[in-house]
Amino acid sequence: MINIRLATLEDLSILQTLNDEVFVDNAKYDSDLNLNWSKGEKGRKYFSDILVNQDVFKVIAEDGGKAIGYLTAIEKLIDYRKSKYLEIENMGVIPEYRSKGIGKQLMEECFIWGKQNGYQKVFVNTYIANEKALKFYKKNGFNEIDISLEKIL
Repeated sequence: MINIRLATLEDLSILQTLNDEVFVDNAKYDSDLNLNWSKGEKGRKYFSDILVNQDVFKVIAEDGGKAIGYLTAIEKLIDYRKSKYLEIENMGVIPEYRSKGIGKQLMEECFIWGKQNGYQKVFVNTYIANEKALKFYKKNGFNEIDISLEKIL
């Protein structure tokens, strides 16, 4: 039975480990990723700040007490747009639990929380080459609104 619960400061190392899995997976799309970030001091501070911030949505999915996924979302300020935005900053499910509806459950909890807290839209970004993630987000109601570009100097 999958249980989704709020994450607390005691879950710091769990979030760091789960995020590390996302980074390892995303490395094939971004050679510039610092693969030591999640478990390093900057990752520790980032997740510590999230876990103590009451305005951040943060949950962990568990199967029999084993952490199998997570999602964090925070307000995204877009001054030139009318809606109040919630941004999914981090989301991941460990490889053996992917494509089993865990990500969908995590997002549905996020959507409920967002509506209860006055948000009108949810924002997420992913690597354009990550076709599986793009398909997942579109299947769950997201639409493309822009594209980010980068140039190596």
